[in-house]
Amino acid sequence: MNRTKKGAKLLVLLLAVFQIAQVAAGAFSDDVSFSDVSADDWYAQDVATCAKFEIVKGYEDGTFKPEKNVTRGEFMCMLASASETLVIPEKGSTDYWASRYYDALNGEKVFAGLSISPYKESLNTVITRYEMAVMVVNFLVNDQWESDIKAENPEKVITDYSAIPTAYRSDVVQVYGKGIIAGYGDGSFNGSNPLTRAQSCVVIERILWAGDRKLASFVDTTVQTVAEKPANYVPAATQWQKNGWIDGYGNAGAALRTLLFGSSGKSCFTSSSDASAFMKTVNVPVWKMKNDGTKFSSTAGITVNKAVADDVVAIFTQIYNSPEKFPIESIGGARYTDTLRHSWGCAIDINPYENAECRAYYNPDGGIKSVTQTCGMGWWPLSTDKTAFAGSLSAASAYSIGKGSSVVQAFRDYGWGWGGQGYSSRSGSQKFDYMHFSVMSSGG
Repeated sequence: MNRTKKGAKLLVLLLAVFQIAQVAAGAFSDDVSFSDVSADDWYAQDVATCAKFEIVKGYEDGTFKPEKNVTRGEFMCMLASASETLVIPEKGSTDYWASRYYDALNGEKVFAGLSISPYKESLNTVITRYEMAVMVVNFLVNDQWESDIKAENPEKVITDYSAIPTAYRSDVVQVYGKGIIAGYGDGSFNGSNPLTRAQSCVVIERILWAGDRKLASFVDTTVQTVAEKPANYVPAATQWQKNGWIDGYGNAGAALRTLLFGSSGKSCFTSSSDASAFMKTVNVPVWKMKNDGTKFSSTAGITVNKAVADDVVAIFTQIYNSPEKFPIESIGGARYTDTLRHSWGCAIDINPYENAECRAYYNPDGGIKSVTQTCGMGWWPLSTDKTAFAGSLSAASAYSIGKGSSVVQAFRDYGWGWGGQGYSSRSGSQKFDYMHFSVMSSGG
């Protein structure tokens, strides 16, 4: 997907709610409960998470109405909240309140394959599970850069598979297979049924936290899309985000500062000696590559905060085990030249020469005017056209990190974000850091 078409609009990190209220990214409420949602309901935790982050709200009588149907516009509002980089216009193309979410998602081709317009009659229509499946798959591919799962005999699991219209079948297989939303008790998907408020919360929560998904049995796991983790295991960065310990701007709360630095009054480390008691150097498996393109197994050491050390080992093990065998030339972890995530021991740079850090400047009417590279030679992944960020690279590089690569997916499975998705938008420009991964979901 080409994010350079965003023009000079400011990047908006939006958390939206059903009832047309909205708050800035990183905002969250205290734990919320509803009189009609019991702790043992299958959707209870997902509703609570979405309510905590103000993606949804209850009603004035204290109920949530989990079985109430959701309109297309309401689901679009929720789906927009799951993006860290989506630009939401201040006004939509029509007067209906949800049209601005439609416009933003339409720019990411989320409605490809559907006949939906930005007008009230269309957006106020109850959304079906089939329509949800199409939107979610398009969103995961175009906004989240997720790869599709490979399915083997899904008809043996999805009991109404033969009844699913051809136009929806592949999308149903993807959302079912990835564990975004399962079928009913008898294994059927029932795509013509309306999507409920409870179901929509499950969908959004599992988009936001891929590690909470459970792959269907028909998924070919030789192509890994979600990390295999022990039961009830929650990666550190994922837990911090769910707890509200870190917001969308990288501000760490008191609990996280105490965990990372040993004091709620401290916000970074200023030197290796200052950080020594909290850092750990881990050895991880990596693939190296010879000049002739032959890959061979090796190891690399990375210094990171002890709080994320186990997750970092798991991330690189997943990258190593991927069929892609992505080659790693160099890795950088903790450093103390600034006050941001590297100084926390919670950021990692991979192959810095072939993955640029740069700022793109836009023309007022859209499109890139110029690119200023501040680090690295460029960004030009294999099997792609030359990018605007290629810099001095003379050809596509196996060391450049692709948007749908096993590297991006592995970090995302553990709650880490990628700087290549674009962040820090200001004055008609936006920063991209293709080498950089951090515990911020935006990758900043």
